[in-house]
Amino acid sequence: MKKILVKVLAFLRKYKVFVALIFLLAISSASTVVLANANSVTVKSDSVNVRIGPGLSYANMGQVKKGDKLSIISEKNKWYEVRLAGDKIGWVASWLLDNTTVSSTTNKVGIIKVQNTTVFKNASATSAVLGTVSQSQKVSIMYQENDWTQILYKGTAGWVKSDFIQGTQQTSGEDKTSNDSTKSNSNDVKTVTVTQPSTKFRIEPNSSGRVIKSVNVGKTFDYLGKNGKWYKVRDKDGSVGYVASWVVTVSGTKDPIKSAATNISEATIVIDPGHGGSDTGALSKKKTYEKNFTLEYAQAIKSQLEKTGARVILTRSNDSTKSLGDRARLSSKIEADAFISLHFDSSSSENAGSGITTYYYQSNKDSKLATDVNNQLKGIKIDNRGTQQKDLYVLHYNSQPSILLELGYINSKSDYKHINSETYKQQVARAVTAGLKNYFQ
Repeated sequence: MKKILVKVLAFLRKYKVFVALIFLLAISSASTVVLANANSVTVKSDSVNVRIGPGLSYANMGQVKKGDKLSIISEKNKWYEVRLAGDKIGWVASWLLDNTTVSSTTNKVGIIKVQNTTVFKNASATSAVLGTVSQSQKVSIMYQENDWTQILYKGTAGWVKSDFIQGTQQTSGEDKTSNDSTKSNSNDVKTVTVTQPSTKFRIEPNSSGRVIKSVNVGKTFDYLGKNGKWYKVRDKDGSVGYVASWVVTVSGTKDPIKSAATNISEATIVIDPGHGGSDTGALSKKKTYEKNFTLEYAQAIKSQLEKTGARVILTRSNDSTKSLGDRARLSSKIEADAFISLHFDSSSSENAGSGITTYYYQSNKDSKLATDVNNQLKGIKIDNRGTQQKDLYVLHYNSQPSILLELGYINSKSDYKHINSETYKQQVARAVTAGLKNYFQ
């Protein structure tokens, strides 16, 4: 036994270089397998656009679908360079690959069912009318939310009632018949939230039904059922009535409608809460600081935008001091598709000013963003002063499309009561999101 052991040791000493080489090759092989696995990803979203470069501004060269396995070559600004079938190379937004509720534009085609269907500017029957489309006409479906479908109309985006177009999804849990149903289960809509001012709460499910009361934006009801295009709801005081489905949003569905239609899902958006840290900003009559409101509003907007699939970055996520240069440079560094700075105005004397103002710097780069967002802000509680061109640091030294919002006067008694309310904050968040949806069409 001793002799055998001596021979084995002699063999190992003689061939130690060879053994080491074999060992290293084994490690290398294992590392290659690990690296290959780490550099591949399977698409879980229904569809994701493939672009010729790492950003929304690059042309779309096709799509990858759920279940496709992609080999990752490189990464830039959260975009993956991937190898496709046929040895083609393209770029995909990394944050969309695992997102099962939001996908990229699928260019779905719908067919109009009703003659002279009205096309509205916004998802509301009270908004401006863009025109009409004929029965049996094919249209490109861009986006769907609740009872409204966004279509491509004469080079722009318009909205039609989903009931008037074939090829659209319906919210899970809604009764598509005209029979009233008061039954509700875990899959049904739980709450109904009013989105239009002076919404009528009626005793019957039709426009001529007696009005019980008018309610404001943000008002919520318990969902009881659906009768045609009307929701049967219950108020907190126990009263039961109906509200029109086209002036509310619904929540609590088991399977929310997938936002598979706007480029906003591929967008990178920077939200800049103005001031912070030692820079407190303006002071209200209630001794509250501007810096706190800007952060709260930024977080609310971020929450709304992320529902669309967008990648949202805050210049600060806490009460920290950030220079104006750092804020503008962040936007440029990550090649953001839009930059929005949030502020609240203050006049030289109390109650001397009021209103929302949207500022931009360069007409060719920023004005469309300013217009699209400001148009949506016109419908909320505080008066709108429109868009204005102004040389502001975070706009001047920002290479990306950028705007600055003054969301009311913090030292105005009338403005402050809204600024300090959750309702107004959510109105702003929804309006900014709607404006960005239009901008990224």
